[in-house]
Amino acid sequence: PQLARFRGQDHAAAIERFAELDRQSIRLAAKVVVARLAAELPQLRSTNVGTSELGVLERELKKQRRHKPVRRLLHEIRGLWPRLSPCVLMSPLSVAQFLSREAHRFDLVVFDEASQIPMWDAVGAIGRGRSLIVVGDSKQLPPTSFFQRAAQDDEAGEGDVPEDLESVLDECAAAGLPRQSLDWHYRSRHESLIAFSNHHYYQNRLLTFPSP
Repeated sequence: PQLARFRGQDHAAAIERFAELDRQSIRLAAKVVVARLAAELPQLRSTNVGTSELGVLERELKKQRRHKPVRRLLHEIRGLWPRLSPCVLMSPLSVAQFLSREAHRFDLVVFDEASQIPMWDAVGAIGRGRSLIVVGDSKQLPPTSFFQRAAQDDEAGEGDVPEDLESVLDECAAAGLPRQSLDWHYRSRHESLIAFSNHHYYQNRLLTFPSP
């Protein structure tokens, strides 16, 4: 009985309507995020701007020379900075270079391409966060000491071979932290590009999408 009432045009129209509502939802969500962040921004007309962290930043932006070191400036506006930029994109080295451990704390630290990050480079960022997400692929090549050896070639002998290093992804896996596998693959223009790796490395676990 259900199939007898099926109409292809109605089905296609429902799919298109759902897709349009989904696009509208995505656009609306972006506007909501922008509005919430804008509500957190400090008011420039505040009476105490001159002595506030906002005043410190404003004076620094007006300088033509003799700027404060970035680490010192971020420390002095440590309360204002998260309101201006609640999401920060930094390398592990930049975290150690510019952020003090005591003054800068984050709700969440996310590592992408974690299989390429040595554990000791990640420790500083991990210590500044309350929660941690480590994203990576254990099938990718691990970090290597090649560039470290190149920088220290005066001390390294000709017979030295660069060694693989333990990544933050390896350490988290060895520690038994909870895992979530992301099996959808959408980055290849054609399914055949990932077919070999899917078969030989991922046990055909990846779900790929047909080419248009």
